[in-house]
Amino acid sequence: MGTGMAGEHILVVEDQRAVAGALQMRLRGLGYDVMAVAKDGLEAVAKASELQPDLILMDIKLGDGIDGIEAAQLIRAKSDIPVVYVSAYVDQKLLARARQTHPAGFINKPFTTKDLLTTIDLALFQRSERALAVSARISPTDDHDDENKEAIVTASVEGRVNFVSKAAERMLGWRRKQIVGRSLAAVLDQVYGVGNDRAQTIVENVIMRGSEERLVRNDERAGSDEIGNGDLLTPLRDVQGQSFGAVLKLSSPLRVASFRGQSKAFAKAIDALPVGIAIVSEDMTVLHMNAYAREILKHNRGLDCTNNRLSACDKKLDEKLQQLVTSAATKSREGLDDSSDAMFIKAPTIRDQVEVIATPVSSGNRADEVPCVVLYLFDASLNRQVSREVLTRLYGLTLTESKLVQLLVGGSTLDESAKNLDISVNTARTHLKHVFHKTGINRQAELVHRIETGPAGLLVNFNDDR
Repeated sequence: MGTGMAGEHILVVEDQRAVAGALQMRLRGLGYDVMAVAKDGLEAVAKASELQPDLILMDIKLGDGIDGIEAAQLIRAKSDIPVVYVSAYVDQKLLARARQTHPAGFINKPFTTKDLLTTIDLALFQRSERALAVSARISPTDDHDDENKEAIVTASVEGRVNFVSKAAERMLGWRRKQIVGRSLAAVLDQVYGVGNDRAQTIVENVIMRGSEERLVRNDERAGSDEIGNGDLLTPLRDVQGQSFGAVLKLSSPLRVASFRGQSKAFAKAIDALPVGIAIVSEDMTVLHMNAYAREILKHNRGLDCTNNRLSACDKKLDEKLQQLVTSAATKSREGLDDSSDAMFIKAPTIRDQVEVIATPVSSGNRADEVPCVVLYLFDASLNRQVSREVLTRLYGLTLTESKLVQLLVGGSTLDESAKNLDISVNTARTHLKHVFHKTGINRQAELVHRIETGPAGLLVNFNDDR
């Protein structure tokens, strides 16, 4: 006998504990993931809202309280989660009530494993086909060769991803099970770098207000040599025009000359650098931004990155920044990649300031290659990050010694560091002597300089196992 769709999440609603346990075992044996078991209708409504399963197996008779049909009505009023009814008690009146909730299937007790597998798989398949039909404007009876279908991601009215096409999987570099069930806002933030608050607003505007949003994909977060030409997030509507979710349509990518052949190693390498690096196109669209640059934008109010577009908050400085990038992009097209320029950006009413150096990257002679510019961002007000793990592994420092070095590099005096660590100044001096011995350095100023300019500034992670 075959198995179910791998990784699909199911909520079981059954008031009899023994029956629920047996059903749970059968489902897992078929390859499904049973997220939870609800023993009554109200618990089913709560768990469906919280967990957003791919399908609900709903017993109709649930003892006291609301029955399975009432629970399904409440769930379906807020979500498009398919519900398959399971019951041994069926009459015409009950069936008529059940039909009003538009169930995805009906299983009569007792049932075989084959009945269970067939009904569930059909319900899941129909749901996927319905999402494709509405979002990609194709008929469910069209050619099912996935190569010919659009790269799309759909989400429920609650804003949770419920379908990912194989073309979208390939384009995003994620497996379906890694995305389905996640918040669409979280996915948008990760793919487009718009920030969590902005992503939440985008999702609400599309699903609740019916607006459309064009986004530029940040494929280069993984070092790809391609960028999106503009993806479109639109509402999903039923035949009555009611919104029941959203669909994200991913466009075909364009090639970016500077990233060809770099892949994930490129992104990983610049993410480890303790200097802000933003790679932008001529229109200021961010193609890639390393971790330190994101940290600068997070704390500095002189720069902004809304909808994946970099800008200065001050209008005149933004114009100067645009000119800086345009000039560098022109040099990029001309193959002049050894001519940098720089500017100083200061927030209009506060002390935040950033130094920016723009370097063109030669695009070669290909017509489909997009010229890009590397922006190096420096923010002196941002505390220098020193990796405790590097200090520990490179020099063999203890945890307390590493914390002491971090505090000294951060600008604290020895007395302030001792107070912060809740140790005496004499104990701090002893730890410092041990640090001197292990690093081969004899002066505190020299130690700070070595750490600031050495590998301890790299933003890298280590496994716990040595």
